[in-house]
Amino acid sequence: MLIACDYAIKWSVCAVVFALPFSKSLAECGIAISIIAWISKKILKKEMGVAYSALNLSLLFYVLACVPSLFISSYTALSLKAFITKVVKYAAFYYVIIDTVDTKEMATDILIIGFLSACVILVDGLVQYYGSGIDFLHNYPAFKMRVPWDPVGFFRGFPTASFPYPNDLAAWIVIVLFPAMAVALFDLKKSMFRVFCAALSLGLLYLVFLTKVRSVWMGMILSIVYMAVSKKMTWLFIILVIVLALPFILKMEMAQYIFQTGSLHDRMDMWKTGWEIFKQHPIIGNGVNTFFVTFMNLRQDEWKGTRGSYAHNCYLQMAADIGIVGLGAFAWVIIAYFTSVVRSLKHMTDPFYHNALWGLSIGVFVFLVQSFFDTNLYSLNLAILFWCAIALSQSIIRITGKAS
Repeated sequence: MLIACDYAIKWSVCAVVFALPFSKSLAECGIAISIIAWISKKILKKEMGVAYSALNLSLLFYVLACVPSLFISSYTALSLKAFITKVVKYAAFYYVIIDTVDTKEMATDILIIGFLSACVILVDGLVQYYGSGIDFLHNYPAFKMRVPWDPVGFFRGFPTASFPYPNDLAAWIVIVLFPAMAVALFDLKKSMFRVFCAALSLGLLYLVFLTKVRSVWMGMILSIVYMAVSKKMTWLFIILVIVLALPFILKMEMAQYIFQTGSLHDRMDMWKTGWEIFKQHPIIGNGVNTFFVTFMNLRQDEWKGTRGSYAHNCYLQMAADIGIVGLGAFAWVIIAYFTSVVRSLKHMTDPFYHNALWGLSIGVFVFLVQSFFDTNLYSLNLAILFWCAIALSQSIIRITGKAS
């Protein structure tokens, strides 16, 4: 029975990692199966605890910090459902990964599966952009694409691949991109896997460039500058400058969108309403997952009472939903995560896992930067990917710590 639970957990986690960018239902099923199998295994072994770490403790506190908002929520059923199906589920899946990904082989398998999934999305995005204009997984058209017979003229738009918007695609790419890039650039071994990571990195870099998501570009610029300085690789600066200048040198139509401020003005209007929502209950929040509905009732435009919205700032939305207490608890999780990564990298001797962990942490950083301007932490597949990256990082730290 224990062996069956182990297999169920392993293959469910692998299925979740592979299917995240294109199948929410498969990812949800995989998470449910892995959690049930993990709990069953714990009961059979009569070991209900998990290994202690500051991050594990901070995540538990974050879950508990969401509870007070449930008692003042104006939409109790909505908040309770979101608390169980999102907050608790994400935390449980995190604990599943850190408790069961306990060998180098399994950690490597998950990384490889993530990279293979990225290959599918890369091909999908390029086919959508240069070929049919439609992705082959969900039939999504390229964002803002114009057909050849449009009076304004043909425009390829911005690739989204299996995601509805380029912002979501870019957010997903960065977490997969940076571990692959770090292995390709800094791994000491000359191998076909390193060549594969290099090819994948170049493809994903190009795809994220085509998305024209400025918040991701900003986080990537900071990260690439950091990589160039820390590894003394001046040529990375040169490549960065060339890439940033390309839209203007080649007079690409996307160049006109780079300095547009319309979306920023829209976000500022959302943030203004979000701030009003936050001020209603600043300490413990208005209730888990209530922002969308509350926004609909408080917005001051023609859509008042008919159309809700996310804040397009995950931290403001989190503060509005679960208050300063909840946002502070989440900040503790992030601080604990980066602290554990920095401490571990100083002593990690295995070059492959050192680079993979370093890359994962950089990807998480860029993801969090974008989250200040977008909805990453409130998008199902992106939120799951975020917690997967956090958990896999901790598994790598624990595995390499045992090995040393």
